[in-house]
Amino acid sequence: MYTELKAQDLNPITAEVSATSKLFWQDYLKSNQAMVEITRETNIRTLNSFALEVFHRLYYSPDPEWLPEKPEHQWARVLHNQLSESEEFQNLTMTCSGDPLGAAIAAQSMITNLHRQLKDASGDQEIDELDTLRAEARKAKRDSDEELFQQLQAQGQAMSEAAQAFAQKLEDQEGEGIGESVEDAEGEVQEKKDELEALGISWGNESGDRNPTPTGEKLKLAALIEENPQLKKILDLAGNALETANRKRRQHQAETGYGELVGITTGNDVSQILPQELGRLSDSRQKLSFYRDFLEGQLFQNDLQAPEEKGKGPMVICLDCSGSMKERISRDLWSKALIVALVKLANEQDRVVSVIRFESVCYEPIEIHPKEDIDQLIRLLITSPTNGGTKFQAPLEKARDIIEQDADYSEADIVFITDGIAPLSSMFLQEYSESLEKLKTNLFLLEIEPEWGWSNDLRDLASQAWVIDAEGNFEELGAVFTAC
Repeated sequence: MYTELKAQDLNPITAEVSATSKLFWQDYLKSNQAMVEITRETNIRTLNSFALEVFHRLYYSPDPEWLPEKPEHQWARVLHNQLSESEEFQNLTMTCSGDPLGAAIAAQSMITNLHRQLKDASGDQEIDELDTLRAEARKAKRDSDEELFQQLQAQGQAMSEAAQAFAQKLEDQEGEGIGESVEDAEGEVQEKKDELEALGISWGNESGDRNPTPTGEKLKLAALIEENPQLKKILDLAGNALETANRKRRQHQAETGYGELVGITTGNDVSQILPQELGRLSDSRQKLSFYRDFLEGQLFQNDLQAPEEKGKGPMVICLDCSGSMKERISRDLWSKALIVALVKLANEQDRVVSVIRFESVCYEPIEIHPKEDIDQLIRLLITSPTNGGTKFQAPLEKARDIIEQDADYSEADIVFITDGIAPLSSMFLQEYSESLEKLKTNLFLLEIEPEWGWSNDLRDLASQAWVIDAEGNFEELGAVFTAC
């Protein structure tokens, strides 16, 4: 049974693989132990070599250049042929072509599904140890050990027949599981794309992208997200919140008028797609590529600018990390999801953001530029201070100090995220209200599942306040992101 994989020893078994593909796949394996673990559950020790070939086909070239075939590798050739005949796989290659991150994630997803099928079909038979037997037989021949030679020949013949029977069994299944594996892979790629983009990281390194994140770093982030279920939930909630915000924004545009035509851009706004793009739907040869471009937001459409739209200022976010926020997992998840969504929104609008974590004590601010400080944001999401009490005055004063003392935060908004109540004196409330007016600063209050019947002095300070329940109150969230 194969139990260990050294990435540098990977070699193709069925199809030629480019040096670039091999380097990218090795980088992926180094940052993704889960892919290596798959081979420990099967007796096919060359499964990761097959995965490398699938990655190469997705990333570099869908049409393989075949290597000389060996009996022990016929199973891989059968699966390659089934992939070539799969329309779903052809579509997936179009999605992943030239995209090492998407191709790696898709390859892992496919192999994860297919290895179960391979394990069931192969049983307990070792089917790819023939190279070792061949070498031992040659040595026995040189040593004139005829008895051992005959024994190894017999073992090799039995193993060769088992390998061919295994390949035939896969061929008789006629691609069973291939289509489902490919569809799952496409969904996995889209999920990972959404997760990274929720962090403010573009999926590809597009031209004009400021400080693009290296592919290797994206691979590590994708692996980290996969290994951390809570982080996945946070990013999923953040994605839903951003989707709601964008829907509200489009609704606002529809109500106020789209504005002035300033040129042509790319996107998937059905109301603004150019007529020649819609014409592709009537051509069966272009229909699939139209749907792909629609999903990726790459259709040509009118670029309309609403003249009344104004850029907003910086944000100082105060995040409650007290014990009560941890008592309900939904409070913790939603508070951090809102952080991700607000930081992503600020990044899109070139706004600076500082996050102040507080409980019974107030911690030093964390300034976050998503593309430069992604590690800061990840640490914020997966770690928390100790479970202390709650005091509001210190974080409010710290937020005010930042706005007063740092020119980059002039006229910033304060976003205060909490679940409860802490006492504030009437003198402080009066003095702080005057400070907000003088600094031209809004205080936005987001209450995450607050306890019923609690009064909240912060509501008297807030320009606007919202209550977010366990289900997210998505319509309320749309208003939050319109205001902040």
